[in-house]
Amino acid sequence: MDAYPKSHLKAAIILTVAFIIIFTALPSKEATMLKSEPVSLEITTVDTAPVLQATAEPVPAPVEAEPEPVVEKTHWQTVTVRSGDNMSRIFQRAGLSARTLHDIMNLGPDVQRLRKIMPGEQLQIETRADGSLQQLRYEQSALRTLIIDREGEGYIAQWEEVEPEVIVAFATADISADAPSLYHAGKRAGLSDNIIMKLSYIFQWDISFALDLRQGDSFTVMYEEHYVRGEKIREGDIIAAHFSNMGTRYNAVAYEDATGRLQYYAPDGSSMRKAFLRDPVHFSHVSSQFNLKRLHPIHKHVMPHRGIDYAANTGTPVRASGDGKVTIARQNAASGKYIVIQHGEQYTTKYLHLSAFANGVRAGKRVNQGDVIGYVGSTGWATGPHLHYEFLVGGVHRNPRTVALPKSEPIPESEMAAFRARTQPLLARLDSLAGQTSYAQAESNQGEG
Repeated sequence: MDAYPKSHLKAAIILTVAFIIIFTALPSKEATMLKSEPVSLEITTVDTAPVLQATAEPVPAPVEAEPEPVVEKTHWQTVTVRSGDNMSRIFQRAGLSARTLHDIMNLGPDVQRLRKIMPGEQLQIETRADGSLQQLRYEQSALRTLIIDREGEGYIAQWEEVEPEVIVAFATADISADAPSLYHAGKRAGLSDNIIMKLSYIFQWDISFALDLRQGDSFTVMYEEHYVRGEKIREGDIIAAHFSNMGTRYNAVAYEDATGRLQYYAPDGSSMRKAFLRDPVHFSHVSSQFNLKRLHPIHKHVMPHRGIDYAANTGTPVRASGDGKVTIARQNAASGKYIVIQHGEQYTTKYLHLSAFANGVRAGKRVNQGDVIGYVGSTGWATGPHLHYEFLVGGVHRNPRTVALPKSEPIPESEMAAFRARTQPLLARLDSLAGQTSYAQAESNQGEG
């Protein structure tokens, strides 16, 4: 120290003091940065070690509210068609202009049904605030609705069609003392008149519902019910049915053949249809059966009764029991007004005591099975209104109730495989249902013919 020059020592001290003053007067760069930017600290985890991470807070953009859409108010009214109404009168009552009606009725074939509206039908009409038409709806049926909509300054028309939901319903009934007829037994089982009638038509060639029913007989039927929006709108076809009559069981199943025709067949493919009906009067009480030793009610002595009497109200339709040609249509003292039909070379049927012949029925007229040929009456030797029916084979009277009837054509051999595949599941289900109470369940349309 003694050797270090004093002038150099003074200079070093002065420089050191100046450096300290300058260093303390200037702010550090890191300090400046920490003061100029606000930050938020988040703790994120990578593997297991917490890490401090700085992220900038986002600033949300302002959201502009969308304006509410303006909905024009409309008014609905239901107009019921009155007797003598047409679309012009209906539009007048609804406050719609003749010009609007003109525009609508010129929309083409779709609107032509409006020219045939019937009393009791209804139109739903939607109008704008200014009274102009917005929409018109005409429900022709539960399955078909005409909709007319405004489009610009004009209108468009289209038909809306709804496919119904198909439910398969089942019912079983017994013939009893309290329900002695097919009708009463069917009603007790909850069947409609429509299904009861269809059931009788299926078995009308094998069973005389006027003669053959006995206590203990029973039947089971499977049939379609059609629904739209949960509401039953109609009944469809009978799918399969069985009838136990006096110990004999008859089964029938529906089958649509290659031509699209729906008919009923026995399980072996033979047709339920026969050449002759058992009863020429449908659902009537039989007052006198076939009896060769009957005491005549008027002459009071034994006179053979070579036929069956069907007691029915005057005017009840009488049906031709088979296809054939009318050979006689006239009146005499004993038989009153009567008709004779020749069915080929072997079979003849006679219908006596009619009140009138059906229009066009005369000798030489060809008739089909089920055609109405006349009406029940009490002309000739008759104590009250009834039909006397005779059935002859080769000129000999036979009991219409028991005579063997010729059959119709069976399922063609070429269709037997398809017939069995289609019908065997239905017949198996029918067998399992016999004796059960009625119920319904949803089914697929496929496989129910």
